[in-house]
Amino acid sequence: MRTVTRTMLWTLLVALCVMARPAVGQQSGAARSAGDTGVQVDKNSVGGVVLNSNGAKPEAGVWVIAETKSLPVPFRKIVVTDDQGRFLVPDLPDGAYELWVRGYGLKDSERVSAARGAQVNLQVANAATPQEAAKIYPASYWTSLIHPPAKDQLPANYASQEQWLAALRGGCNQCHQLGMTPTRRYTDPDDWDGIFQRNQAMGAAANRLGRELLEKTLAEWATRIKAGEVPPAPPRPTGMERNFVVSQWDWGAPESFIHDVTSTDKRNPTLYANGKVYGADRTGGGRLWVLDPVKNTVEGLQVQPRNTKGLSTKVDYYHERESEEAWMASPHNPMFDEHGRVWMTEPVRPPGVANNPKWSASTIAMETNDPAALEVASKALLARNHGMQLGYYDSKSNKFVGVDTSYNTHHLQFDWQDRIWTDGDVLGELDTTKIDPNNVEGTEAAAQNAWMRVDMDTKKVIPTSGYATAVSPIDGTVWLSVPQVDGPQNKLFMLDPKTRKFKDFLLPLPGRLSHGIDFSTDGTVWFSAGSGHLGRLDPKTGAFKYWDLPGPKFTGTGMETGSTEYPYFLWVDQFDTFGLGKDTVVVTGTTSDSMLIFDPKKETFSIFRMAYPMPFYTRGLDGRIDDAKAGWKGRGIWATYSSYLPKFTETRIGSVNHIQVRPNPLAN
Repeated sequence: MRTVTRTMLWTLLVALCVMARPAVGQQSGAARSAGDTGVQVDKNSVGGVVLNSNGAKPEAGVWVIAETKSLPVPFRKIVVTDDQGRFLVPDLPDGAYELWVRGYGLKDSERVSAARGAQVNLQVANAATPQEAAKIYPASYWTSLIHPPAKDQLPANYASQEQWLAALRGGCNQCHQLGMTPTRRYTDPDDWDGIFQRNQAMGAAANRLGRELLEKTLAEWATRIKAGEVPPAPPRPTGMERNFVVSQWDWGAPESFIHDVTSTDKRNPTLYANGKVYGADRTGGGRLWVLDPVKNTVEGLQVQPRNTKGLSTKVDYYHERESEEAWMASPHNPMFDEHGRVWMTEPVRPPGVANNPKWSASTIAMETNDPAALEVASKALLARNHGMQLGYYDSKSNKFVGVDTSYNTHHLQFDWQDRIWTDGDVLGELDTTKIDPNNVEGTEAAAQNAWMRVDMDTKKVIPTSGYATAVSPIDGTVWLSVPQVDGPQNKLFMLDPKTRKFKDFLLPLPGRLSHGIDFSTDGTVWFSAGSGHLGRLDPKTGAFKYWDLPGPKFTGTGMETGSTEYPYFLWVDQFDTFGLGKDTVVVTGTTSDSMLIFDPKKETFSIFRMAYPMPFYTRGLDGRIDDAKAGWKGRGIWATYSSYLPKFTETRIGSVNHIQVRPNPLAN
């Protein structure tokens, strides 16, 4: 009798437990306390736990994606689970959501409907094969499977294997991720040859690397992948890497190439709090996309240059060279100033030497006033085709204003005197305080300088071109990175506007191909290098230091070669807009869907990974403080998908992302 009673009791307890447990993937119901899992869910959030179907083990360090189409544009929030597999997606706008899970070692979960205020369990399964698991590995991990050619196989102009690999990173990843799915399909060298012939820039890069050798190397790489070879698995997020929250909006058009975003004045990131975010689209005749993160709306503005001769909205940006007969306004690198103007480098008139301003020679500035040197510089400047100038969008009056320049522009940077410094064919300077908005054409010539250098021994111009520009917060010197892999142009250089003197800083190996550049508040120079490194320069001593960027190395390479990462840009958080401390260094992990976050005090990296949509290729970024008193919710950085043709992404369209860091994975 006692045995029967005990059996009945256990049966009853089991039945009660089964009845009390919500089905996996379903809302838990109001009767269940949020304290059961330790996840505090309010009316605007969704929380729960991610469990593996194989034994119901909690999954730590995996991404939970909540997405909705209930808003004016598709919207997502992405978070990471804690060490007990718990998650909390905070501050969701009103809408109907679906949740799903992505994680290394897993296959993507099914989507589950969940209302705000719900607590849900999400179920995942292990990937069936290593190949299935590797589908979501970043491109840089796939790139690590490339077998670099031996030194004796390289073209004569390459002194080492690591020099060739730096050129490979720069030549291919400048426009897209080498290693993303479309690039690892072609197992025949002839297929690669056809690809290189369809795009002038790709063809030129292939020729520099040795086209036949490159095609053979890439075809052999793709053949091994087709046969089942997979890269090493990336580590899942740990520690602080689980504290990131991403708010993501779709924006742009299927053919868009949105190069950069701006949300505030970099010199004062508290400006335009909770305001609109602007992205420069180089296609469609030139557009400025605008996100309102409060209303969750996106609109596109057509850029209006002041000279419309030959202006087109249908030029094929990816394959055609712009000419005087057909060109686009094609904006690039937007930057807010303190007057509500979004400045951009952009064409404001047709290209061509004949269209250069008549006053160009008067803008030349040099270390010397030697008439002979000025004549050499003048001839060189006037002979060049300048296809990019400057302009701005006045967000208050809703007008586009163009400013012609005697030089070509590329990226821009403000100093604290409201001067714009640009890299291009020369180091350009525009004093915006000297531009009369009511008489731009009458004041633009006197407001600018084209900084040039001449070697009078050879009567040749010394290049003052670069890729990115930074201004020292200590002494106002202007610095440029130069994206070369070898020789005397593998350097940083600077101009002191006060003394009018230039100074070169040659990059010691293993650093090659400097790209992004910025300053910390103590005057230290930081730069990203296409050789797979983060670099630091002390301007006072001239001392360099390098760190390998996170990620794998190329097969068979050692200490002489950095990681396979190609860091397009770099940004130093001078004002702690991210909440990780003043002067945190953020390197764009352009080929690994990531931001590589460097703590300069500890000299350690943390990795933020954009799990969806893949690939995530970003160039520039911006940080804004919306409310300094609101903790992590009042600050964050903005980044956009910045590669050509977003049709290669999982969503087939680009996204703009607000990335924030909370104190822990369950903070609300």
